[in-house]
Amino acid sequence: MYKLGYLQRQREGKYIIDKYNKLLERWEIGYAETLRPKLFIGAYTPALQRDFSDIKESIIQLASYDKFLIGGELGAALATYYLIPRSATLHVNKNHSSIAAKLKLKPSPQGEITFIQQFGNQNSGFYNQVEHIADPLLLHAELLLSDNDRLRETAERIYDKFILDRQQDV
Repeated sequence: MYKLGYLQRQREGKYIIDKYNKLLERWEIGYAETLRPKLFIGAYTPALQRDFSDIKESIIQLASYDKFLIGGELGAALATYYLIPRSATLHVNKNHSSIAAKLKLKPSPQGEITFIQQFGNQNSGFYNQVEHIADPLLLHAELLLSDNDRLRETAERIYDKFILDRQQDV
């Protein structure tokens, strides 16, 4: 990253991030094109003539019990109180089929609920809330996957509220 110009070497031999926004943009492209497809488990939709709004609260309650993180539109809605979600990305460690069964979901290529395998151990954000919400960097990247003005506006709110402060801390 130093050779690519994203890090700046300090006198003590430490590095600081230089060009934070360029690095964030590059990470989001890498997430969308390389990492997310490798982590993708499947897309699901509610069974029994239900729609996403019918199971939204069940997802929130089940997240703490089954230890998964809520991302995508639902995670962004919980973090910002701004968006009315129409879908969710669930970042799971394991047992996605058990979670799908508890939520009464069925596989669907066009499903509103996407299961993604968690990577590493720093995927959750710090929102001072009870809900298990994915890290703002993941929320931001997921919202930008869609070419939708409503989601892009929410991504900007997440950037302003959670990510902008991070670049001050690095």
